[in-house]
Amino acid sequence: MINTYIFTICMFLGSLLIKAQAPCSDFNSTTFPSGNWVPAPFPNGNVTVSSGSPNTLDGSQFLKLVDDSGGSLLINTIDFKNLGQRFQGQCLFFDFYLENDGTFNGSPPIHPSIHIMSGSKIITFVANITVTEGSGWVRVRAPIANCTGSVLPSNSEGTWTMDPSSGTTCTDFNTIINNSTAVMITPDYTANPVERVWYDNICVKPCADCDPNFKLETSFSSTSNTATAKVLLDSYNPPNNYSVDWGDGTPLTDHMTAHTYNTPGSYTVCVIQSDSRGLKKCSTCITFCYSRRVILKETSNMGLNQLPDLEAISKEEIQANKQREISLVPNPAKNYVDVQTFFLKKETATVRIIDSSGKTVFEKSESLDSGRPRIRLNTENLIEGTYIVELKSNGKTNSQKLLISK
Repeated sequence: MINTYIFTICMFLGSLLIKAQAPCSDFNSTTFPSGNWVPAPFPNGNVTVSSGSPNTLDGSQFLKLVDDSGGSLLINTIDFKNLGQRFQGQCLFFDFYLENDGTFNGSPPIHPSIHIMSGSKIITFVANITVTEGSGWVRVRAPIANCTGSVLPSNSEGTWTMDPSSGTTCTDFNTIINNSTAVMITPDYTANPVERVWYDNICVKPCADCDPNFKLETSFSSTSNTATAKVLLDSYNPPNNYSVDWGDGTPLTDHMTAHTYNTPGSYTVCVIQSDSRGLKKCSTCITFCYSRRVILKETSNMGLNQLPDLEAISKEEIQANKQREISLVPNPAKNYVDVQTFFLKKETATVRIIDSSGKTVFEKSESLDSGRPRIRLNTENLIEGTYIVELKSNGKTNSQKLLISK
């Protein structure tokens, strides 16, 4: 049976971005693969971090952890906050590979695990599956769920456990998962030194194997009156298992192919997930519509309606774009920065902060009044360096360079 989920969005000339907010660390950056994952504060940050490729589950880059002397912990205090409040019923996925268990002759098989922290309190998901040196990649999903009765949440792939120093009751567990401050991984699985483990794709996703969720990004041209749509796959499964039905009768395409609509109307775009045999499993659909906006002017000497001067319209659009150029105050910034711009009317704007690797490290959307509104962004968790602040509204994009100095 094929399950289909439909979301409807209708709009006029402008820009549309349907985006999931669930955190996902895929470690695919070429310049800074560890992203927001850093060694734990002294004395537990004794871990050497590097990257490798490919993860045979999806062909992507992964993160290597080497256990140095003492505790060896890598934590992310930025992306995985309040997991139980935000993503109840979903799962925390991770890929795991054991390269070296630190012994010459090999240790007993180990169970991959991942940890959620709330301050100094910790809960741990321990997988049922076991791995040995070089036995291959495994993919594990830990349920994001509250404890009920006296039994900690579990699924067919493993069970949540609690460090006794963090509590022993359901209330203690629920407090940690709902108010999480970080997610932690470690190569320190045995008492032996110099263990080497690999992690990848630490992501919050729907627990089902069938996951055809996606972002739909559209742009519109007021000169050619066409719409262009692009699918950005938001899935945890192999990308070659997905195809796109653009809703206008054209053949299915690969999800990476952009599509142009020449006729105004309402279109239902569906991403279809298939299994390894090519059989359809499920799909997700988003409906959008766009309207052709034609401006007519009268010419008294001809008594006819003519299309407007497209060159003049283009100049007007360029001038309007200049009016809404953004400024950043202060710049360099430390704990915050105000994004200031200009709007002729009330609009919804989306602003992003992008790091030097091209990764979005902060994003928010606001409905702003006309005039010169400002959007305040919290930058206290950003490391020193150069970033790009990008503001999108009404189909227009403006950007400025931002320096963070601590």
